Amino acid sequence: MAEKNHTGYLRRAAGFAVMVCLAGTMLFSMPSGGTDTALEKFVASLSSMSADFSYEYAMDDGRTVVTGSGTVTMQGDAYAVDGNGLEIFCDGNSIWTVDRAAREVVIEACSPESASFVMNPAALLGNFDKVFSVKSSAVTSSGDVSYTLMPAADTGMTEMEIVLASDGSRLTGAAFKTKDGAVVRFTIPSFSFSALSSPERFVPDISSLDSDYIITDLR
Repeated sequence: MAEKNHTGYLRRAAGFAVMVCLAGTMLFSMPSGGTDTALEKFVASLSSMSADFSYEYAMDDGRTVVTGSGTVTMQGDAYAVDGNGLEIFCDGNSIWTVDRAAREVVIEACSPESASFVMNPAALLGNFDKVFSVKSSAVTSSGDVSYTLMPAADTGMTEMEIVLASDGSRLTGAAFKTKDGAVVRFTIPSFSFSALSSPERFVPDISSLDSDYIITDLR
């Protein structure tokens, strides 16, 4: 049972992890003496538009390797994730985790004061100017630009890497290491920006679920 719960935790965390990497670009402290066009363009788009993308990941904490894939829509501090058997919605105030196989829904408060940035990307978004700085950047063999970001506060992470297209139009890969030793690596098969969408997109229709669903509201 403990192993099942541990795998379930990783499965849920992996759904958030790619958004943490995305959130890691929204506000940042550039090294003195210059600017970076690709990162600045990406940050500007991410701050003012909706981002839709698919992802594939491997999350290894030394005990268990969890792999999977999914899709994400992210807009400001709101997001919707569909992947690895879970649907996760956040409107900036509450988080709904819908497990259709288990026929369960868990609702939690999305608190800006939460210390768990890995499990609460909205908290990261709201505090990012205090959280990360760019350590270095390099051009990859494919012509993309890789950035190493270092935490300036306790995020639960020791290092983050993001890889952007050279024109800043999309995210192509990401990775981070947690303080407890887990490593999460992502590839991003598709990524696009679009105009802001209705906030209702980030709230699930709980009333449409069958009556046998177990709904636990922890707010």
